[in-house]
Amino acid sequence: MQNDASRRLDTEEFRTWIDAPVAVQVAACGEDLRPQSVRAFGVSFDAAGALQVALLDAQCPQLLVALRVGRPVAVNLTHPLTFLGRQLKGPVVELAEPSLEAALAAQRYFDRFVQVLAKIGMTPEQCRGMFYTGPARFLRMQPAELFDQTPGAGAGARL
Repeated sequence: MQNDASRRLDTEEFRTWIDAPVAVQVAACGEDLRPQSVRAFGVSFDAAGALQVALLDAQCPQLLVALRVGRPVAVNLTHPLTFLGRQLKGPVVELAEPSLEAALAAQRYFDRFVQVLAKIGMTPEQCRGMFYTGPARFLRMQPAELFDQTPGAGAGARL
């Protein structure tokens, strides 16, 4: 069941924007309250209004531990050309087991992301360190809070 935050995000405009693709950063705190944050890929909404991202296991061992604690997660989405940014906070709905589907979604998203970065002069070789191959899994979270993360006077404002 979608909450108000999910309904406000689950629009054609937002779906088109995240498909651009945008840079995705996931953050959570573990039992020791130390923040863990990693790049994610393949962002989309599922039919229930949960946000889904693909995590590459090789890039996120500490985050995976933190996610299992059950605290809310934050997902930052930023367009690399316009810097329009949104932060979504909410509970983890599911941390799936690694799957080929997640690995392929992450790879396809990264390949498109590199094409966007080429517009600002980055080469595929320069982007290579952003992406690891290997096992990947989906993280689903339910957006409960929304924030503007676009640089400027409104950054951090609740939406």
